[in-house]
Formats: sequence, C-alpha cells, structure tokens
Amino acid sequence: MDFIEIKNLLKERSLLHMNDPSIEKYREKLINLLSISARDTIEFLESCNKDEVLLISEVFEEIAYNLQSNDYINCLKIIDMKYPDLNLTNIIEIAKEYME
Repeated sequence: MDFIEIKNLLKERSLLHMNDPSIEKYREKLINLLSISARDTIEFLESCNKDEVLLISEVFEEIAYNLQSNDYINCLKIIDMKYPDLNLTNIIEIAKEYME
C-alpha cells in the first residue's frame, strides 16, 4: 500500500468544497486503496492525524464491507478513543453492521 499516495489523496480531498461532485472520485479511490489489505489499512490508520481520520471516516463502512475484518473494526474503536471529539462511534457501529 502506498501511504504517500493515500496521504496525497486526502490532502486533495480536504481542499474540495463539501458539495463538490468530484468528492465521489476521491471516495472511490480511498475505498479501493484501503480495501486491499486489512493489515496495511490498520497500519495506515494508526499513522493518520485527526483531520485525515475525519476524511477517511466518510468511507469506513465501505472499507469494512470489503475487508470483512474484526481487526479493522477494533482499530476504528481505538481511533475513536484517541479522537473522541470526532464522534465516530455511530459511524463505526454502522461499519460493523456492513460486515454482517
């Protein structure tokens, strides 16, 4: 997994207005890249800062569906504890449901 490529995608995505239709293109790329390997995705998420986590949280569910990994969900829970002000708990619960 190319961490630099994903970080660059996140930077580009962060510059877009929330109603920009090209956001979907970035979401698709993130989903594809972060759905390759649960181990690599977890390692990447552990290296992310708060702003990056917030952007990736937009696709937590799709990644959970693709990875079907309890380790991934556990990583999200740890990130939720690390950044409680992001209020990720509900998103993580939905991601967990995507695995069922």
